[in-house]
Amino acid sequence: MQTIQRLKLTISSITLLSGWLALNAQPESTLPTTQTQSLPYTSQALLFAQQVEQYDPNNVFDRYKLYVVLRSQDVPREQRKALALRILTGDYPSRPDFTAYSKGIYGLWVGALVALSHIHMDDPSLIPFLEEYLPKWEQAVSASDPDQLPSEIRRLVRRTSPDVQLARALLYRLKAVEAVPQVKSAADLERRLEMMLKEAGFTRQQLPQFYEEYLDWLLNRHLRSDLRLASLAYWLAQEYGRMLFHYTKRGIDVSGIVKADSTDKVMKQWSEHVRFAKLAVQPEQLIWELLKQRITDERYGQILVDEGVRVVPLIIQQLEAIKHDRSQVSDTGMGLVTLLEALVTLVGKSAVPLLEPFTQDEREWLCAYAQSAIQQAQEDKVFGFYPSL
Repeated sequence: MQTIQRLKLTISSITLLSGWLALNAQPESTLPTTQTQSLPYTSQALLFAQQVEQYDPNNVFDRYKLYVVLRSQDVPREQRKALALRILTGDYPSRPDFTAYSKGIYGLWVGALVALSHIHMDDPSLIPFLEEYLPKWEQAVSASDPDQLPSEIRRLVRRTSPDVQLARALLYRLKAVEAVPQVKSAADLERRLEMMLKEAGFTRQQLPQFYEEYLDWLLNRHLRSDLRLASLAYWLAQEYGRMLFHYTKRGIDVSGIVKADSTDKVMKQWSEHVRFAKLAVQPEQLIWELLKQRITDERYGQILVDEGVRVVPLIIQQLEAIKHDRSQVSDTGMGLVTLLEALVTLVGKSAVPLLEPFTQDEREWLCAYAQSAIQQAQEDKVFGFYPSL
């Protein structure tokens, strides 16, 4: 289970050309007021936020709950930020004997930093924190003998699993925000990208080159240049993608700088950011498109979970529509599986009656997925989607 989660955070982002979506910085979805005010469901994210001290990040299902807390718009922003900072600095969990021995802890660290990136989409005030901790994280990951390190760095070695290049890419993006504080058009986003590349010492030509090298290394372990440069390029592209998503949702037209028909892999990824941004402002359309998916694409589930319980009425509405008419669902039904799992993650046991009709289907394996989702809900477990988006 932990190995699968790590793969979700890396390889899946390559094979699906996934966007890294700036969901915590986005405006709230426009759902009917009568639906949201009379919603009979309690947000699991809020319940999880009250229980974080009880969780063990080395338990995969506890870790999934932490991802929900870090990302859900149901949880107050400052509360999400405080938890993320604790994870990054080794303060969470508060148990002094905790050891970050699980590979999944890497995912938690990345998820926490990405959550901060979303929260600080327009706010460069995180720069001093990153400048303070980057040297410490570098020491922690490069130490050959942790026993010779200062006590604070030894603590980071034992309790965290930093990705230094991701942190550096975020720092460069925030410095670009500081240099170009307002975005009124796509030209301002281009200026921010130029500033990010300048901070990294890259040219526009080098970014796609190093980015593709990093993809090749992830998939085939082939590397033609310095891995540090390649991984930095990858994370820079992801950080810029978050901005594209964020500002597309705000109504900025980026069609002049993002070409969906480009053969450039970086540009293809950015076009995915834009596509999902346009879907995210119309959750009904996003759910409809999800149901048409023939393969598992966890980006859709992550968007829905990040949006919180406000999307539950839309999910229920769609489930009612397809309960006796599967024509809106792909032949594989994998999109429906993702939708059921998102509903369980959003409202827990309350989802069970809504899932039960889908345990009866001519596709036996789809029945099995629905039954598995019910079991997860009854055991107070949730699903992990793509918390590093």
